[in-house]
Amino acid sequence: MIKAFRYISQKTKNSPKPPVSEQPCAHRPQWHELESPNGRDSPSIESPLASPTKKCSLCKEQKHNERVYRLKLIAGLSLPFILSSLDLTIVATATSTIASHFNQFDELNWIITAFSLTSTTFIPIFGQLSDVFGRHPVLQVALFFMLIGSILCAAAQTWGMLLLGRALQGTGAAGIGNLIMIILADKVSLKENAKNKSLFTLIGGVGYAVGPIIGGYLTDSNWRYCFVVPIPIAVLSHILIFVLLRNDLVEGSMFKKGSRWSSILPALATVDIGGSILFIFGVGLIILAATWGGATYSWSSREVLAPLIVGSICFLAFFVYEYLLEPGKIFARIFPRQVAMLPYSLFERRDTIWLAILNFSTGAASYSIFYFISIYFIVVAGYSTSKAGLELLYYIPGLGAGVYLSVYMCNVRPRQTFFPLNLGGVLNTVGLAMVTYAISAQDTNLLSGMLVITGAGVGLRLMPSSLHTAGIWPERLAPAMSLMQVALPFGGTLGLTIMTSVFNNKFGHSSALTSLEGAGSTLNVHDTNSLSFLNDLPASVKESVQLAGKNAIMWAYISILPIMGISLMTAMIMGNVWVNMKAKSIDDESQDSSQDSGERERSEVIYVPYLWALSKGTINAHKRISKPNSSNI
Repeated sequence: MIKAFRYISQKTKNSPKPPVSEQPCAHRPQWHELESPNGRDSPSIESPLASPTKKCSLCKEQKHNERVYRLKLIAGLSLPFILSSLDLTIVATATSTIASHFNQFDELNWIITAFSLTSTTFIPIFGQLSDVFGRHPVLQVALFFMLIGSILCAAAQTWGMLLLGRALQGTGAAGIGNLIMIILADKVSLKENAKNKSLFTLIGGVGYAVGPIIGGYLTDSNWRYCFVVPIPIAVLSHILIFVLLRNDLVEGSMFKKGSRWSSILPALATVDIGGSILFIFGVGLIILAATWGGATYSWSSREVLAPLIVGSICFLAFFVYEYLLEPGKIFARIFPRQVAMLPYSLFERRDTIWLAILNFSTGAASYSIFYFISIYFIVVAGYSTSKAGLELLYYIPGLGAGVYLSVYMCNVRPRQTFFPLNLGGVLNTVGLAMVTYAISAQDTNLLSGMLVITGAGVGLRLMPSSLHTAGIWPERLAPAMSLMQVALPFGGTLGLTIMTSVFNNKFGHSSALTSLEGAGSTLNVHDTNSLSFLNDLPASVKESVQLAGKNAIMWAYISILPIMGISLMTAMIMGNVWVNMKAKSIDDESQDSSQDSGERERSEVIYVPYLWALSKGTINAHKRISKPNSSNI
């Protein structure tokens, strides 16, 4: 018995060990994301797993290339992104000084309007041009517009020259901001996309917040320095992008590297000229009317009604035109080579509409903070202009916390976009509601705390919104991203218009202000220095003016709370994007070493309302695989 036991033990000890299942290489897809013959929206087919092999040098090289590409993106795009965000707000505290220099104080609105008009209307045009001509040349053109515009503004000798420079700056900002968001989503997985955009979201938020502070200090020396600062940044950005990224960015569909100049005209023939014209006039005239209404002219004046009516007609005509440019429609037969700038089929997936509404509300929330909080601290709290600008710094840590939390929720747990988008909506709504209460109670400490909460809400939405867009439209990245980039400033402009109208109605026509000789009946929210007349008022009169200002600002914030509520309800009926969910391995016991063995990951999307599918228990049945438009780095 003992001998038999020893014999069995010896044989077992000497017998070869069974082979351990190993993970397949990262470059060999564990899940072949094959679509069924019925198309993308039908259930996907999964082929058998690749044969197990040891991690090879190709996998290591691929990961190395991914890291290098990400570092190139950060090094090459950080400066231009700071430039585009900083240029919007750096002149916020200098508008009255600039307008007074040219004896155009009554027209100082145009310093902001000239920029906002072009920075909004040209966003989708740059998106389509980047598809046709490639990311690199179009980004360089946008930087060139920014450079020339800054030079014209810095050297401006006439009012017209200054406004032309501001319009060119806005055109450049439209291209830079949109192209950078598109480039960050090109050629990478949604996981890498989330990492990249989280960093740039924080960079942009800091640029928006510190712009007025930097502009205020520069204006103390010379207002022209506000336009001199962007010049070296633009030049250095030109060089960095050319050196680091020109060979890595996505090429155009019609104009590629090595293409002859003679191919430019055939490439331009594919651009949606009619749609571009309708969009520029539609959005541009609406923004113009919204900027003038209640501030420069009354809402019932022909100066406001004419552009508002014509702009609305052009805006609606744009969507009709894009619909008729779809394959098989009448305009598609008349212009067979043209490609729609914002294809009507984008709206077939409902999340496109819901995301646009979310971005619209995010713009309204952020613009309200940038402009009306400063007005509160100047009018009600009695702060100086520079000190009021410093109070906006409370917004930055909230924005950073929101961005960090969105990164965690998209990359670590639960690796989904639905939850940060909804949480951001809750924080935005609660934050602005509490801002309204803090203003009515004149509680400065509570107001500062709510700036942090509101900033967190904005930060939670900015990156997941772009990530969700890339997830639902990976094959139409440029037009989808362009639509979202338009929605944010458009929402900010219209939200600011609503608040300005309410404020002017409550404050400008209050008994405390109308009794003051020489005090205007309206306020330009872009120029906090226009409130300097308050410093010369007697104490008793100043107190009544501050009370009127407090009530007016409170009602201004109440007026945009319905927008926040609509966006909150909209977020609840959205679909969902799962960011790089890991596929099951060959052997369950080897899951612990998935990172080391380069386990294949994939991203999935659900187009129907997520909560509805969750309640029905049909999430897996509705899931589809989302793939980037190019995986080659």
